[in-house]
Amino acid sequence: MKVFKRVLPALGLLVLAPLVGEYLLGNIAIDALPMIVGLIPLYGGGALLIREVARRWRLGWPGIVLLGLAYAVIEEGLLTRSLFDPDYVGLRLLDYGFVPALGIGAHWSVFVLAIHGVWSIAVPISLVEAGSRRPGTPWLGVAGLAGGAVLFLLGGAVPIALAGPALYPLSAAQITWTLIAALALIVAAFLSARLRRPALSAASAGPWIVFAITVVAGLAFFLPSVLALAGIELESVVPAWVTVGFYLALYATMTALVLRWSRRAGWGPWHRFALGAAGLLTYAWHSFRQEPSFPAPAHVDVLGNVVFTLAALGLLAFVAVRLRRWDERLPDRAGGFR
Repeated sequence: MKVFKRVLPALGLLVLAPLVGEYLLGNIAIDALPMIVGLIPLYGGGALLIREVARRWRLGWPGIVLLGLAYAVIEEGLLTRSLFDPDYVGLRLLDYGFVPALGIGAHWSVFVLAIHGVWSIAVPISLVEAGSRRPGTPWLGVAGLAGGAVLFLLGGAVPIALAGPALYPLSAAQITWTLIAALALIVAAFLSARLRRPALSAASAGPWIVFAITVVAGLAFFLPSVLALAGIELESVVPAWVTVGFYLALYATMTALVLRWSRRAGWGPWHRFALGAAGLLTYAWHSFRQEPSFPAPAHVDVLGNVVFTLAALGLLAFVAVRLRRWDERLPDRAGGFR
């Protein structure tokens, strides 16, 4: 029983990562829920491997985010290959801001890499850690870490096996540069642990302020969906490089804010929970604007969005109750950006 309790957060992360990454997003409808069996190794295995490596080598949250971006490069560059496939799932994702010299779409690249780095990896980890008694320490031993790595590798074979001959062929240069980019992000994750600056004496922003600003950032990230409600198609009115610059500025601003907040006095579990909660709710509202990749009846799609949104709210309530119980019992809980 003790062993089960010790690995329960790891099991929770295995399941939560694909639920957030695909189902809460609205990319897969609820009638395709059995598909999660094939998604757990890739999404869950990847999130668990990143989390365990980061906590074992004390990389902190900057390390987790950088490893999450490396995961995104591998998934979208080598597995699904959406970074290079000009007609991926028939959506022409690379046309807006296409860079012929690199063979990628600038807009799609900065968009989808953040999708995975933040929502597929960082948000599930933050919420499971917030509900864990040991948020800043490894949950698994060496054998468990190796098992997570094997699971992730097996998960990586799923999209390749499903696509088969229809998989977009990559050139040697595309494979090489994708691997170089992923490796550079991994190295940066380990180096980030050595670049931590000393804490500041000034008080940090309150959790509700962190939550509100992050919600606004989520609205900005999904600005095309917001504009579509007013009948405005972003791609038809805004040049691609303006949009790319906007996204890069958004990322830089939020990174600077969170890093500064987390160095200040009073930063703790509730602030990290606020970041994860805002991310989760951003996906929840956006799911009602997202068309599923696999066609589903409209009523099934909406029903699934409602179910997963309610489940997300239930998860947030559960974690909030646990945090409140631990406010006095475990004041020195580890973990965080510092």
